[in-house]
Amino acid sequence: MGNSTLTIIAHSEITALESSEKKFPIDWERFSVGKMLSNHLITQEETRYSLIIPKWLEDTLREKAPGPIICSDIDILFQPAMGLDPLFIFRQISRFTSLIVLWPGSFKDGVLSYAVPEHKHYRFWKEVRDIEIKGVSDAL
Repeated sequence: MGNSTLTIIAHSEITALESSEKKFPIDWERFSVGKMLSNHLITQEETRYSLIIPKWLEDTLREKAPGPIICSDIDILFQPAMGLDPLFIFRQISRFTSLIVLWPGSFKDGVLSYAVPEHKHYRFWKEVRDIEIKGVSDAL
């Protein structure tokens, strides 16, 4: 397992997250979760997404160990129909592969959120121990 880590770069503006990605070394691998997962799901049954997605994502990112892998475009994982806990999935994968996740949301007062409260897919997590969470200004 080694010293793999999970770092979340949280910001509510997608453009700010995209800009922060440019701050990382050019040789760090980029992984567009939305693009790659969409291509995989085309051939899958929707009723099995909640089982297929975590396994596929874990298998795919574990192959890229030790990382770090910069994961972007994660919005697809928050679709309610998917029935997923994206933070749990990234935590599991980061036990084997170091991940930097560009997270469209915020971290304030110990609470990590996805989206803003007015957004219909808004979610939040209070248990975020053992995760490094940064804003875009201190991404590196």
